[in-house]
This record gives sequence, structure tokens and C-alpha cells, in this order.
Amino acid sequence: MADFDRLESVIDAIRTGIKDSIHECFEEKRDIITMCVTEQLYSGIDGEGEYLKPTYDDDPYFNEKGPWHGANYAYKKYKERITPPVRSYMLNLPPRPLAVPNLFIIGTFHASINAARVGDVVKVYTSGFRDGPEIERKYGEAIFKLTDDAREYFNIYALRPWLNDFMINCGYR
Repeated sequence: MADFDRLESVIDAIRTGIKDSIHECFEEKRDIITMCVTEQLYSGIDGEGEYLKPTYDDDPYFNEKGPWHGANYAYKKYKERITPPVRSYMLNLPPRPLAVPNLFIIGTFHASINAARVGDVVKVYTSGFRDGPEIERKYGEAIFKLTDDAREYFNIYALRPWLNDFMINCGYR
């Protein structure tokens, strides 16, 4: 009978604590979430897995008066030089096409990306960079979402180990 009592105790500990444990994981590992988002953006991909739009070929910015007026091609070459398209490190995303923006020049926008748990979800947002909200408006809120690949990465490298430890701490062996 003692084995059933122990089993019931373990199951109860898991049942009552798993939601809070998942929330703790999101809070503790939010840096992984922001790294995934910035890596997606560097690859020119939003959270839907779509390339960022507008591209340098169709961005109305190049029709406005200013230093880059009509210089789409020159800007693409400039961006290729300062941020060469490369395969991403964590998520293994392909190099972005040259016409696709990565929202990175000196890293200010990427460094402004943060994540915080709000209730049962993690919200990714920009803060501390005055142009951050304008960039979000231009490219859409999907720039702060995780792709399926990023969610899988987080689940494998952060959530699964966290839950394994949680289960062991509950007495599950």
C-alpha cells in the first residue's frame, strides 16, 4: 500500500506544480527566447517563417528624399558587407537573400529585444530604443514571435531539461 501512497504523492506534486514550473522556466530562460528572435531576424525571417517585407527592392524608404533615395542596390551591397548573410548558429536557418532586411546595422534594435512572462504567455518586445516601435509597425508584430524551429529549440534545450528536473524533484524516478 505504501507504494500507491508514494505514487499518489508524486502525481499530486506534479499536478499541482507543473504550471508554475513551466512559468519559472519561461522566466529563467527568457534569454534563449530573445536569442531565437534575434537569430530569426538576422536571417530575415519573422515568427511566421516568412521573409521580412518590405524587401530592399520594394521598400518605399528608397523613394523618399534622403541619402539612400533610389539606392536600393547600393544599400543591399552595403548590408551584404556589414552583415553578410550566413546560416544561423542555433536554429540552423539558411542565409537570408540579399534583398531581405535583417534589421541589424550596429545591433541597437536587436539589443533592445526583451522577453517577459505576462500571465501564462511570454511577450517579446522592444524597449530602450526609440526606433523600435517604428520598426515593429513597419515589419509587423510577427517579428517578435518564435518560429516553429525556435519553439522546438526552446522545448528541447530549455523546457525539457527543466521539466525533467521538476519531475525528479517531485519524486518521479
